[in-house]
Amino acid sequence: MSGGLDSSVLTHVLAGLRRELGIGLSAVHVHHGLVAGSEAWSDTCSDLCAALDVPLAVCRVQVDRAHSGGLEAAAREVRRTALLSGLDGGVLALAHHRDDQAETILFRALRGTGVKGLAGMHDAMDVGVGSCIWRPLLDVPRAVLHAYAVRYGLRWVDDPSNTDTTFSRNFLRNDILPQLEGRFTGASANLARLGRLAGEAELLLEELADSDLDRLRMAGTTQMRRPLALELSSARLRNVLRRLLAQAGVTMPEEGLLREVERQFRENGAASGSRIRLGEVVLCVYRERWWLEAAAAPVAVSGSRLWNGEPSLPWAGGVLSFATEYGQGLAAGLLMTGVPCRVQSRVAGVRMRLHAGSPSRSLKNLWQEAGIPPWLRDAVPMLWVGERLAWIAGVGVAAEFQCPPGEAGIQPRWSVFA
Repeated sequence: MSGGLDSSVLTHVLAGLRRELGIGLSAVHVHHGLVAGSEAWSDTCSDLCAALDVPLAVCRVQVDRAHSGGLEAAAREVRRTALLSGLDGGVLALAHHRDDQAETILFRALRGTGVKGLAGMHDAMDVGVGSCIWRPLLDVPRAVLHAYAVRYGLRWVDDPSNTDTTFSRNFLRNDILPQLEGRFTGASANLARLGRLAGEAELLLEELADSDLDRLRMAGTTQMRRPLALELSSARLRNVLRRLLAQAGVTMPEEGLLREVERQFRENGAASGSRIRLGEVVLCVYRERWWLEAAAAPVAVSGSRLWNGEPSLPWAGGVLSFATEYGQGLAAGLLMTGVPCRVQSRVAGVRMRLHAGSPSRSLKNLWQEAGIPPWLRDAVPMLWVGERLAWIAGVGVAAEFQCPPGEAGIQPRWSVFA
């Protein structure tokens, strides 16, 4: 709690309901020291919590004044981190109300946000491992909270920085929203309603993207079929890209960049091998497949590494794992003969036979047939048993090392190809 009107009312309401709801209740005051006189705010919180028999923890934090998003963003970020730390499966109740929601939606709209941003704040959201954020006052106007505080004689502090209209949110809250309410009755309520409708639209877009991804994705991989993606409308393809980026936890790019990525993706020449940058990731295209991967492409590992039966090895920015599977992969008996096994990258002049009785193939031909993109080839791991090549990631097992049906086998996998 901050000690302000909103959090004081929320604490008072929850304290009155905890027995009926059967919940434990405690409060946290985050002290950032950015405002003169804020040392006394914790005293206001302490007085209210003592009167309500609510345990209070005071958390002192440092705000990065050089934060790229500005002081407001830095303070919100450090406050959120402090409030979520130690939550451990609990519920964090926040006192955002309907006026806050209207302000948030208007602020994001003016910055050119999409549907997701227009949805505003969610009344409940998971934050990992059974923990969640809950905003029980999100549909309640601030005027109602004020009336409640007066009725019950609550004391609260007013943050003087909230009147500083050099901050964009304060400008909207103090100057713009009151004028909108004066001209358009119910403006804040209507903005909040817009947020709810945008939230529904966001869910529908996510469901559509998931349906498209189910159709595009190749079984057992994270790669997708490019010909089917090219059949999608531009809006639908960009919706799929946004969903993939959100699932990867990547910062959403601006609309102009997303449109440019789509344009390059649709070019005929993209199929020869393209890596299109999207911030922290790249959209990769090779032949009839496409996928997202880390922006830094794997690089060849110099030299070789002995494999002594370990379940996994780090390799070129990924993990090379070895799973026991019957009737698949490498015949385990051929690997346990005492002959040293090693892993290394590309070796000049390599040839391998994938099927008994068929001719051996050059490494270049094997990679082309398997669809290994050019930028990965120098890093692809190969398993050697003595001086014999037994397996190439993404290509398969050499014919003479393939596991017979029903016998114990070792299935290597390189996570880069997952």
